[in-house]
Parts: sequence; structure tokens; C-alpha cells
Amino acid sequence: MAEFVGRFVVESKENYDGFMKGVGVPEEYIAMSRDVKVITDISKDGDAFVIQRIRPQKTTSNTLVIGQECEFDTIKGDKIKVMASMDGGKICAKGDKYSFEMEMTGGKLKETISFKGHTMSRVSKKE
Repeated sequence: MAEFVGRFVVESKENYDGFMKGVGVPEEYIAMSRDVKVITDISKDGDAFVIQRIRPQKTTSNTLVIGQECEFDTIKGDKIKVMASMDGGKICAKGDKYSFEMEMTGGKLKETISFKGHTMSRVSKKE
């Protein structure tokens, strides 16, 4: 899973506005963040993947330990419990109302995030 390790910059997003509105993020934050190129920095520490999201306003960090329940900070700042797993080359985290998948496709990081019935995806290129 070494291909996940590195620093990635967002190239494209799908359903960003709809997702953010759906999960209750205020309109002014959505407008301010719409064109921000989020940097995702992924490192590996034993069985754990440390995923940092670097934004101008805030940096968040989540640690996923494959095969264990982990606490995860969402984009809205909620703390939720997820079960981390590997599924066919994807890093997955699933909770009651939240699911997150990361996969490498054509050398790019593709992420799909679903929360409270709303889904967005983004593609990032390696720096």
C-alpha cells in the first residue's frame, strides 16, 4: 500500500456543493472553500495510515488502523467512529452514517465520501 503514501493536491471534485449543503456546512464556508486546492498528506506508521488534510483555514489529521475501530474527524468537525479496512486495494472507513474510500487509479488518488446520505468524490494528483 506504499502507493498511497505521499502528498496529493486536489485536481477535481464532484458534487462538492451538494455534499457540503447536505451535511449542514454553512453557505459562506462552502463559497470560501469551493476553489481551495486541499492538500492530502498520507503517511504510514506500522498498520496505521495517517491522513492529513491541509487547508488554508485548518489542518485536520486522522489515523486509520486497518482492522480496528478508529475515531475520525469529518469535514464539519464531527467526531465519529469508523471501522478501517482494506478492500480490493482500497482503504475504507465505515461508520453508521459515514463511509470513505481511497484508491489509486492511474497514479492519482480517488476519494469517495458519503455522509448522512450525501456523496462527493475528488481526484488528487501526487506532488
